[in-house]
Amino acid sequence: MVMEFIAPEHYFARPYSRLAPAYDRALGISNFIGTRAAFEVLVRRYGIGFRSAADIGCGTGLFAGYLNRCWGTPVFAVDRSPEMLTVAKRNCASSNVCFLLQDIRCLCLPYPVDLITANFDTMNHLLTELGLRLAIRRIWENLRPGGHFIFDLITPCQPLGGTRTYIRRLGSGSYKAVQRIRWNPDQKILSISVIIRSPSSRVLSLEAHRERAYSPAEVGRWLMDEGFLIRGVHDAATLSIATGCAPRTIIIARKKPV
Repeated sequence: MVMEFIAPEHYFARPYSRLAPAYDRALGISNFIGTRAAFEVLVRRYGIGFRSAADIGCGTGLFAGYLNRCWGTPVFAVDRSPEMLTVAKRNCASSNVCFLLQDIRCLCLPYPVDLITANFDTMNHLLTELGLRLAIRRIWENLRPGGHFIFDLITPCQPLGGTRTYIRRLGSGSYKAVQRIRWNPDQKILSISVIIRSPSSRVLSLEAHRERAYSPAEVGRWLMDEGFLIRGVHDAATLSIATGCAPRTIIIARKKPV
């Protein structure tokens, strides 16, 4: 199985460039269903209202489209992958979803919004403290006073249950992928290799992805340094207040009202 990832006929591709057409079938739809359910519970619990929103790291646009359709609000859908944004534009036909090709460390919305969301490891894709703190600063600047930032976060609490490598098969039909995930506890890095077989090419594509785990405590300090209030830190699996060592959390932060 490991040889499948180092065969010489593999084409090395930019992250999410070849995976984009197969992403929803492989990961996107199942992750969206869980994210939507958690969001609805937490928005009700905290009484969060919003009339404008941005979904950063929007991927194929499923959550941005949901915010627009179900909450009746204009949405900025932001991602740095042009291929993912191409799929997102097909998923979100509404004129009230505006697509922006941006790195979130340089986030610049046309105007500040009431809500910014970042789902499914978006913040973990920033591999350095400096990069994450830059993103937090830009998010703060693009929120209206009293606005909320809701995001999930992989923590260093054994996200894979240990250091061993996990291999799983994704997708169906003509688009198929194999994902190889390894956790390095010393560097707090998840290394993810994805092999994609597409109907348009006989050559398999290999994408290399990396994510860094952060503790809620350190991210909470950086949020407060920028002027955020931490309203809640929840275990993503149960939505209870996170105690102990949850592998994934959801953090609700609010920009201080004027």
